[in-house]
Amino acid sequence: MSETCFHCHEPVPPSLDLTLVWDQKPRTFCCFGCHAVAEAIISNGLDDYYKFRTQVSVKPDDLVPQELRDIELMDDISIQQKFVTQQNEICKTELGIEGITCAACSWLIESRLMKEPGVESVAVNPVSHRLALRWDQKQTQLSNIIKLLYSLGYKAYPFQQSRHEQQLKRENRNFLIRLGVAGLGMMQVMMFALGLYLGDAGDIQREHQNFLHWISGAVATPIVFYAAFPFYRNAWFGLKARHLVMDVPVVIAITLAYCSSVWATITEQGQVYFDSVSMFIFFLLVGRFLEHRVRVKAMTATQTQRQYLPISVTCIRDKQQVDLPLSKVQPGEQLLIRPGETIAVDGKVLSGNSYVNESLLTGESQPKAKTIGNPLLAGTINESQPLTMSVTAVGEQTYFSALQRMSEQAAEHKPPLGLLADRIAHWFVLGILSIVILVYVLWLQLDPNKAFWIALSVLVVSCPCALSLATPAALTTATHRLSQLGVLVLRNHTLQTLSHIDLAVFDKTGTLTEGNLELTNTQIVGTLSNKQALAIACGLERSQTHPIARAFNRLDTQQVSLEQVTYHAGKGVSGNLDGMTWTLGKPDFCGLTEFHSNGSSLQLTLCCDGELHAVFSLDDKVKQDAKRLIESLHQMQIPTVLLSGDTKSRVERLALQLKMNEAYGDHLPSHKAERIRSWKAQGKKVLMVGDGLNDSLVLAEADVGIAVDTAADITQLNADAVLTHERIGELVSAIKLARATEHKIRQNLTWALAYNISAIPLAAMGWVPPWLAAIGMTASSLVVVLNALRLKRVT
Repeated sequence: MSETCFHCHEPVPPSLDLTLVWDQKPRTFCCFGCHAVAEAIISNGLDDYYKFRTQVSVKPDDLVPQELRDIELMDDISIQQKFVTQQNEICKTELGIEGITCAACSWLIESRLMKEPGVESVAVNPVSHRLALRWDQKQTQLSNIIKLLYSLGYKAYPFQQSRHEQQLKRENRNFLIRLGVAGLGMMQVMMFALGLYLGDAGDIQREHQNFLHWISGAVATPIVFYAAFPFYRNAWFGLKARHLVMDVPVVIAITLAYCSSVWATITEQGQVYFDSVSMFIFFLLVGRFLEHRVRVKAMTATQTQRQYLPISVTCIRDKQQVDLPLSKVQPGEQLLIRPGETIAVDGKVLSGNSYVNESLLTGESQPKAKTIGNPLLAGTINESQPLTMSVTAVGEQTYFSALQRMSEQAAEHKPPLGLLADRIAHWFVLGILSIVILVYVLWLQLDPNKAFWIALSVLVVSCPCALSLATPAALTTATHRLSQLGVLVLRNHTLQTLSHIDLAVFDKTGTLTEGNLELTNTQIVGTLSNKQALAIACGLERSQTHPIARAFNRLDTQQVSLEQVTYHAGKGVSGNLDGMTWTLGKPDFCGLTEFHSNGSSLQLTLCCDGELHAVFSLDDKVKQDAKRLIESLHQMQIPTVLLSGDTKSRVERLALQLKMNEAYGDHLPSHKAERIRSWKAQGKKVLMVGDGLNDSLVLAEADVGIAVDTAADITQLNADAVLTHERIGELVSAIKLARATEHKIRQNLTWALAYNISAIPLAAMGWVPPWLAAIGMTASSLVVVLNALRLKRVT
């Protein structure tokens, strides 16, 4: 007779060798599905299911744990459409993770998943409990990755804001309950310990002393097995994954102290440490709870409040107002936005005039005037008059959602200093355990009665909690502060690189100037009328988004339809009309070699097959805080350069007005990129600030590229960061914050290492009892967090 499957009792194929040890016996399985399910059930402490089940399990369709039954559904294509994006064979998703308690958990998850075949990248945010995952679906399935997370002790699910909020509430509640049990128990144990201490001086009777020991042990037991359970859980799954997480020395200290106290109580010999164990757990929980509260508060402040979007909108169909769920709105529809309502989609104003508050997206406190043709963005609030809008983007395609995604992706990545801290923490734990063993062996030779006590103190005082908090605490606070400044970081290296910038390069139009070019004069040269020339120019620029195009698109004039309209970066635009080629742009682009500009304003020529027909003059104003920005950069010893495609005379005039160090005009994007490369070759760390799309090549070439054109599609940017409002002067604060963040991270790492290095010798000499070591370890963690919070005051 062939063997039957341990899980479903179906026959096991002779060629399949799948076993799992349970209850000290090897168990066989008929398929990989039953093996994976059984392993997950046993690993998560649900193996009572096998002890008490009254009927045979069937195939994974009828598993008892509902979460495990749902894992296989994650591979269904129709389900993945809701939370997985795919490009070629690489899939990308965001999962919520339950069970993360500290920074070490994120390190454990990342380290283990990156060893899995097919996993391209893993980034865990220990604050928001989110996991950004990229994997090759040809090599592995999402269900396999989620099962692996289950085996590590973490529950994974497609991220949902509502479920995440419920999880935070559960975590807060569990924290408070465990903290309450530890606090009340500690006070009772300390009261009994006080009786023992006073009794030692008064010759307390042996039976009374033993009674107090038993009572102290009874009160300390729920503290150890309930209040301290998260430490045991983290240590167990870390060791199971062959990683030394920072809870390992914590658990060893608690276990040794408790077990030795129980043994001393039973045998009525030796020292009892129930009071030290209780105090240690209480102080450690206090530190973890305060850290959790501070970081969750910072995370909540930085998150875009998606729940503020309305769940329904007023749609205009056949001149009738119809209320529709937001999920059913499609591009092209018309919506009515009443005063006080939040705009739920992206679009343009069709009718009406009003003021719209865009502070949620840009940080700009003053409402902006909106009239026909102006853009409207999801997440903004209509403040004064009714508006009718045409929908251009909904759901995940809106600028609002793009900001949310990019901000979350940036928060998931760690800078090099953060990765260094993770590596140090891992090896630090191994070093701690080695030192503790060495101290114990030495004290056995010197004074065996003190050996255990002193080794325990060394173990407690050296726990690297502060080391693991050093980087995440600073980065979380810095991200919060940057969002207040209106700077959205898109790349993980940005903060660290920005702190070392020693050359700032700026584009002109739309960066240092307002970018709202206006047509100031039209000079007709050929046979066209003024109206005809404007109509052709507007027709050429109709589909463009750069500042010059917006100047023509704002004109109230009739447009003509041209064919094969092509934008030539840094030169102009061309198109065909009735078999003739029309060009609008710089004189040399239009084939005019002898044209002389007046140099006082931007001049564009309109030509047909090389023949000049009109000259358009446009002008722009310098931004109010541009001069203050340049002056502040000079005070920080950062030279400034103006690098533009505009004419050399206008570029030099603006640079002279702002007192910039150098100016280069008539530069195409490729020429700008060459300039950037030459500066970098000289050892310069270059900051480039410019238009998001038109300067995409240059922004990508610079060490740090910051885009200021918020009208551009954020998902197409090659920039490292985006300035989401028009206050360009905030870039100075961003640089100061970047420098301060790196300084704080180094301070925190230095403090954490210095504390451990200095405290270990003191404990090894017997000068630090375990209860004082617990207070010192908690205090060091709080110092790191409070020091990071000082970044909120950087201006």
